[in-house]
Amino acid sequence: MEEQKEQTAPPAEETEVIVIPQPSSEESEWPAPPPPPTPRNLLRTLAGKVPGLLARWRAALADAPEALRERVRAVLRGRALRRALWAEELRLFEDDYTRNYTPGLTKPPDVGRPFLLMPWRVRGGVVLAHGYMAAPLEVRALGEYLRRRGFAVLGVRLTGHGTSPEDLSNRTWEDWYRAVERGCALMEAVTPKVAVAGFSTGGCLALIAASRLRDRVRAVVSVCAPLYVRDHGIHFVPSIVGISSLLKRIGIKRFQFDYVENHPENTHINYSRNPLRSVRELRAVMAETERALAGVAAPALIIQGSRDTTVHPDSGPDIFAKLGSAQKELTIFERGRHGIVNGEGSAEVFSRAAQFLEQVFSAAEPPPGPRPAPSETAAVVASGGGGEDLPKEGDAPQITSTG
Repeated sequence: MEEQKEQTAPPAEETEVIVIPQPSSEESEWPAPPPPPTPRNLLRTLAGKVPGLLARWRAALADAPEALRERVRAVLRGRALRRALWAEELRLFEDDYTRNYTPGLTKPPDVGRPFLLMPWRVRGGVVLAHGYMAAPLEVRALGEYLRRRGFAVLGVRLTGHGTSPEDLSNRTWEDWYRAVERGCALMEAVTPKVAVAGFSTGGCLALIAASRLRDRVRAVVSVCAPLYVRDHGIHFVPSIVGISSLLKRIGIKRFQFDYVENHPENTHINYSRNPLRSVRELRAVMAETERALAGVAAPALIIQGSRDTTVHPDSGPDIFAKLGSAQKELTIFERGRHGIVNGEGSAEVFSRAAQFLEQVFSAAEPPPGPRPAPSETAAVVASGGGGEDLPKEGDAPQITSTG
């Protein structure tokens, strides 16, 4: 019988034991974490680094080519000018608002305050003008849309608007136009690619600016600008104003007419009283627009509602026909109201305007030489608009044509 070998268990591995000494009562168990940085500490840290950063930046700029140094200086000058001009626009509004505030008639300040919208990267600038008796809030939605598409947008306040009807009655249409000119100067401090755009009377002022500032305006967009209006009573306003002024001078108050009631689509924006003297100025700006059309050279987009209840729908096609622009486009939206830049269907109007501006600003600079042959495009857009009927036979224009 074989002798069985005694099996023995392998020796156990030695385990290293680490003894952590017990801290004394005078010592903390763990080191205290550093305190979280406070805004004041962060500012102090940044302030300490700014001089060094500026010194390195100046040294790098000193070694750069003169063209680059001049470009940096121009950018800094442009920013300073932009801030100064923008501060002046805000000051003008605050002064006018405070001086002309009328309880029950003046809207909240956010309605009339001009706005400046800056995208992350600027592909061009748009000076945007609102309509008669309205305020910058009327075109704010369009401005926000264009900003999202990469455009810097300045919503100007036409003088006499966003304050009180009495303030408006003491202004001329040239006062309204000067607000657009100031806007162009401010936008030129942002980008050399400047377009003017406007709704209703703002569209008229945009067209006038494109004619008077031919060398500075790269494109113009006019939405429902009035060459003609539905209310034929506007033609009698000068006579009424003249009679009212005569009655004032001889001391008769019974038959004076200074204001008429206004029932706008946007009651939270527009004045509820319409100064007759301002209606006379509206007629004057319409006449000036017609005279200015032949002098417009920039690419132009004309947008019109097919059944506008305020502006006669023939305005858009006639503006389009009389424009001197070599590149011009007409888009007619099937709409049964005037304020197509707000509410249902407005997104299509915004998209059309943005598409046109993108096309103009992305095009290469034309070579020197004779002007290109005119390019005219007309189209009817029947979608949206709250269920209006499609274009009927005989409505012009019916198709898109390029010639």
